[in-house]
Amino acid sequence: MGFPDPTHERETPVLSRYFGDAGARTLDGWRSRGGYEALRTALATDPVEIQNIVKQSGLRGRGGAGFPTGIKWSFMKDDGKQHYLCCNADESEPGTFKDREIMRWTPHALVEGVAIGAHAIFADIAYIYVRGEFTEPIRWLTRAVEDAYAAGILGANAMGSGRRVDVHIHRGAGAYICGEETALMNSLEGRRGNPRIKPPFPAVAGLFGKPTTINNVETLAAVPHIINNGASWYKAMSLSNERSTGTKLFSVCGNIRRPGNYEVTMGFPFGEFLHELCGGPPEGREFKAIIPGGSSVPLMTPEEADGALMDYEGFVAAGSMLGSGGVICIDNSQNLVRQIARLTRFYAHESCAQCTQCREGTAWTTRILERMVAGEGRADDIEVLLRLADNMTGKTICVLSDSCATPVVSGIKKFPADFEALIPSTRSQVTVAMAV
Repeated sequence: MGFPDPTHERETPVLSRYFGDAGARTLDGWRSRGGYEALRTALATDPVEIQNIVKQSGLRGRGGAGFPTGIKWSFMKDDGKQHYLCCNADESEPGTFKDREIMRWTPHALVEGVAIGAHAIFADIAYIYVRGEFTEPIRWLTRAVEDAYAAGILGANAMGSGRRVDVHIHRGAGAYICGEETALMNSLEGRRGNPRIKPPFPAVAGLFGKPTTINNVETLAAVPHIINNGASWYKAMSLSNERSTGTKLFSVCGNIRRPGNYEVTMGFPFGEFLHELCGGPPEGREFKAIIPGGSSVPLMTPEEADGALMDYEGFVAAGSMLGSGGVICIDNSQNLVRQIARLTRFYAHESCAQCTQCREGTAWTTRILERMVAGEGRADDIEVLLRLADNMTGKTICVLSDSCATPVVSGIKKFPADFEALIPSTRSQVTVAMAV
């Protein structure tokens, strides 16, 4: 079991401060590092006040959507109904492995964040839905929950507050689609993990038909730090604008010299991140394309990446999205179309097949791309791919088919020569297809 790489001097370790520190995994070790003081404070504070503190901090969902966490919590009212908090720990987005490290090294940080979140939304029951393949994180997380119950931190009288906070761990079965919040709830209920049509939204009718909030692991792990240090402290950690605050964990993989997890302040220059912190591409090579937020966001050219800021607005301005923070680096030794085909094959395999556009579109997209890579490209392949993408985008219950279409469309638009090289025509098929 290896240890994470040493922290770079330009990182801002908040959530990752104790990555690699085995002592932080235990209850005594976590408490000696200040653990559960934030929960003690929160349980003595009105839930609405907790919501307001998180609102003021500017914390946004770290799972990909980027919705303001405090506002999301404020949808839950003290209405006397049973409420639920669900922690989405089903980290399955290709290129993303940050939540796994939180659960591996600081499981009590997540348990504490979950307990605070449950209190803030007037819930006394929380579920942590963990990706089934995460055997080691599940082991440490299970021990953390058991130790927290034994110490009276969780249970009917959490930390002597008179408030009930129960936390349950649910192990998934390895389905990517269960990372979608409504499919996650269906799975928790023992049903097939298919996404639900919205409305109703989870805050109205979620788990077991009751008001429910779903938050990502990284989002909830940040909450104790906000309670301990204040909203202004968190909001001040921004190098760009006040709409993107705090720190963000980025998972870096692919053709890069120093892969791993990095934590930087929002707004950090992406070009400096890739070349200074991560070491740039392997010797003798150059970056071909960068995917900054997991496989479901648009590809970036090296020029776009060099000029981007690492926050929600910065990546959009540069032609992509922050997404989950999974940075995939592709250098000029790779066949870009083959790499995109690998991504679409993943989505075709993971589709729940509920929606026709997704079931058929992901499969046909993959077949066409793999045929092109095999040297059997046809003159109209690019046009067909773009038409498929158009029919797959914005027309299904969830965004899995959109996620499959995104790297295809961005690849064709930004790297047309790579696609044209695989079809038996000398004229620009992209120009023709984009005009259709």
